[in-house]
Amino acid sequence: IGLAVGAIGVFAVPDVAAGTLRDLAAEDNLGHLVVDTTPLDAATLQAIGGLDGVDAVDATPTGSVETKSHGRVQLVGVDADQTVNVVNPQTGRLPGPGEALVSPGLAEIGDSVSVGVVSFDVVGVGGTAWWSDTAAVYAPDGDISSLVQQQSQQLALTVRDPSSQNLEALVPALRAELAQAGATFVSFPELLPDGRHPIEADLEQISTMIGLLGVVAGIVAMVLLASTSSTLITERTREVAVMRALGARRRPLRRRLRRLAVATAAGGLIVGLPLGILVSNLVARMVLERFVGLTPDVGVSWPVVIGSIVFAIVGARLVAARAARRVTTAPLADALRDRAGSTWGRRFGDRLVSRLRVGGVFERLATRNVMRSRARSASTVAQIAAGTGAVIVVASLATSVNAFNAGEIEPWNWAQTATAVDPGLPFEQESFSSAGVEPAISVEGSLDQWEVNVRGLDAHTTMLDTTVEAGTWLTGEDRGVVVSEGFARHQGIAVGDGITVELASGQADYDVVGLHRSRARDIYVPVDVLADDLDAPGRANVLYLANGVAPPTMPGAVDVVSLAEMSAEDGAARDAIVAIFSVIGGIVAAVAGLGVASLMAVSMHERRHELAALLAVGGQKRHLRRTLLLELLPLAVVGAGLGIVAGWYGATGIMAAFEQANAVDLGMEFATGAIAPALIGALVLVALVALASARRAGRVPPAVTLRAAS
Repeated sequence: IGLAVGAIGVFAVPDVAAGTLRDLAAEDNLGHLVVDTTPLDAATLQAIGGLDGVDAVDATPTGSVETKSHGRVQLVGVDADQTVNVVNPQTGRLPGPGEALVSPGLAEIGDSVSVGVVSFDVVGVGGTAWWSDTAAVYAPDGDISSLVQQQSQQLALTVRDPSSQNLEALVPALRAELAQAGATFVSFPELLPDGRHPIEADLEQISTMIGLLGVVAGIVAMVLLASTSSTLITERTREVAVMRALGARRRPLRRRLRRLAVATAAGGLIVGLPLGILVSNLVARMVLERFVGLTPDVGVSWPVVIGSIVFAIVGARLVAARAARRVTTAPLADALRDRAGSTWGRRFGDRLVSRLRVGGVFERLATRNVMRSRARSASTVAQIAAGTGAVIVVASLATSVNAFNAGEIEPWNWAQTATAVDPGLPFEQESFSSAGVEPAISVEGSLDQWEVNVRGLDAHTTMLDTTVEAGTWLTGEDRGVVVSEGFARHQGIAVGDGITVELASGQADYDVVGLHRSRARDIYVPVDVLADDLDAPGRANVLYLANGVAPPTMPGAVDVVSLAEMSAEDGAARDAIVAIFSVIGGIVAAVAGLGVASLMAVSMHERRHELAALLAVGGQKRHLRRTLLLELLPLAVVGAGLGIVAGWYGATGIMAAFEQANAVDLGMEFATGAIAPALIGALVLVALVALASARRAGRVPPAVTLRAAS
């Protein structure tokens, strides 16, 4: 029962990870609405602070620069009166003129950090949760403004009611206020409702998948709890029969058995709850350290803890009630006998099996044992099926993630991309249009409250396979756009429909002319049309470069990435996700395997008289091994077979739920390569249990066992 409760800890992983991130967000008072804008004056900031519901507002100069010793770093302004996205020193203090505070690992107090032609003395190490995954240098606003081409600054607001609805309603009002001052958004606003951390959006898909894996862990836990509680009651059949023979009534006996199961479940919670907390924190730490660079403190998901307690107590009570009814209504004559010598042949199934030709005496004995102990056999099959199914589900999730990541990159034909690091569209398209170079735009937007990637491309682009699943590709002569097919299917979008996309500059209306095989939430727009809609005619923020073309000199900080580097980066992230899934699958499979071993150990203890009798009439240890193997291996095959089928349906269901929750075309890639290892693992497990049981039975002289009370 402790193992079953521990497995449920998988459910707590998203909650534990989110709790850590939200604590950091609260500590630094992160903005609920954060957006990059053109420079704002004090009067405009005061007017923004007066908008209905706004609690606090702050504007910070930011930018990115390349350094010789530290690579590209983020520059962030620090104001002593800052109240939003607060910069907190872990050690040292906030910087003054000519000084800097740096993110952990970048430098130490007393070092000097050179940024361009300016050198800062490091007086503190720390930062703000907004830039927690970025190498950053924090210096006074004036120093930062002199270092970057301040075409934008970060505007951060907190509101009194940070619900999604209120934040979405605030965006148009904020945009209108900026328009009166001649300022605009230069990036799509990021909304962080209810104190969310900005990294949560990036981890949302992983958290969703882990949560769905929790369902698999829950099923395994249910099977284990049911079999354990049922066995706990069933093994007292003879004890209950003796009490009944002495005059005890059935109702008090049932109540006593139910209390025994509940008390055992409560004891299991003492082991299971710490184990579940350990499991949830182990996986949450893997997620945050790999994808965020944070080492979280120990967290507890109280809803999952309470749910685990209810699951163990109520589940044990329900299973025990049924088992107690069966035990207290069994015929006294049968119950008072040693169960190993119970009658055979009364049921139709017994008689039917007796007529089957299944081999020699040991084969018939093994078959008889399976049929006689139906509940035990069913529990064994169920637990093997649960463990095998969990392995198949996890393996299928891993292969599906691999296929999805590969599918995202596969349509692109560019060799390198040069992307502006800072927000806005700093590139003049005409300045870079040449052979092998295509100016483009890549920005975020919103469609029906879904975040989408809006990509401005030349209608005749050679950097993307423009084959469409339906309709036509971009013509560039109208406001026709192409939408990724999977997203369109989930949203009910068809060729010929009109859509309204929310951009940094406001709403833009388009007509869908085609559906592309892209597997993400992508919308492809003619690059000139998108530039006009973003109030930046003729400009871009991405250059796609053909093979052999060197990146030209570009203004501002630029990230240059090759397709091979992107593929390698995706591969590293994919490996991390697979490792996380494997840990969860290993935990679930281990719980199921230990459950099978425990059930078999109890079963062999109950059958010790039967095994001793077999030795007493001339049987040898090899006969015991043969009988037990013949009995258990077929159960393992049946359980593994059912688990493989259940794994296919489970993985398909999880994929469908994930796609529905994220509106993406994840796809389902069944892990056929996992079938053989899962089947072999089940066979090896039961074989080891059978051999260990035979060895243990052979150690005790038959006379000693047969004399002992049953």
